[in-house]
Amino acid sequence: MMRLCVSAWLMALLMAGPDTPGAISVASEPTGAAVYVDGQFVGHTPLDVKSLLPGDHRVRVVKDGFLENGRIVSVAAGRTGSLQVRLTARTATDALPEGQTSGGGISSGGGGGLSKKTWLWIGAAGGGAAATAWLLSNRASISLITASPATALQSGTVVTFSATGPSAGDELSWDFGDGTTSNEFQPRHVFTTAGTFTVKCSIGGSDRSATTPVTVRNLTGTWRGTLNGVLETLVITQSSATLSGNFSDEFGGGPLIGFVATASPFVRITLMEVGFFPFTYTSDPNAAISTLTGSVNGSGYNNASLVLTRQ
Repeated sequence: MMRLCVSAWLMALLMAGPDTPGAISVASEPTGAAVYVDGQFVGHTPLDVKSLLPGDHRVRVVKDGFLENGRIVSVAAGRTGSLQVRLTARTATDALPEGQTSGGGISSGGGGGLSKKTWLWIGAAGGGAAATAWLLSNRASISLITASPATALQSGTVVTFSATGPSAGDELSWDFGDGTTSNEFQPRHVFTTAGTFTVKCSIGGSDRSATTPVTVRNLTGTWRGTLNGVLETLVITQSSATLSGNFSDEFGGGPLIGFVATASPFVRITLMEVGFFPFTYTSDPNAAISTLTGSVNGSGYNNASLVLTRQ
């Protein structure tokens, strides 16, 4: 009897033409979720969605208080497959998927791409029948992106970015707001101009994205500090990673030149006072880029402490 049943199933499959409709049996945990196929509401789980043309169909399972679950399902002619979805409870930090209202409905606009495709096998109806392959696309969302640190020194600080929500397999697109981009999962970036930049991260080029601000400060301005009891005043101009300007103290003054590096010591300045040998100041900025702490060497100085404060 089992061989006869299998033979009958195979005969029915062979007789199904390429245009024979298929079906999907949709279940969810918890039950009572709204099901949309190709943007059209078809009922609540559990239910059988019948008379589907062979090919790919977009299935969206939505329930108030839970994250939407979207799938691309490939329907075979004359076949009925089962699709079981376990919904994830929404948290306060989860963004609503595009097209979904706060009440769990779907707006008339709908739309929005799917990303991170994964092959899963779902058993076709009929007990011992061979499995049917379904291509499922799980939606990922970005609830938060962070920049570390959020305040950076122009051409010096390496800022590390990360996104909360996506997994390592998701394709991320980063726009740093300064004309540069990255497709790395956790990129590092050095800003070469000062300003406040809005950094945006998107999944697979879609509108599922999040932003965070980054403040970039340079050393341009007036700085003062005491070196072995002598007040030093430095007027610095920064262009990209290059420093220039002049300094003055009770002995006179002169020009200064220097640069910013991406590792400690981040700041290196050479001061050239008339009548004295040049001396060098190496230092690191604080988090707010408002003070420089370091030491002076040369022209009689040996690791002399100098803390400069922005005026």
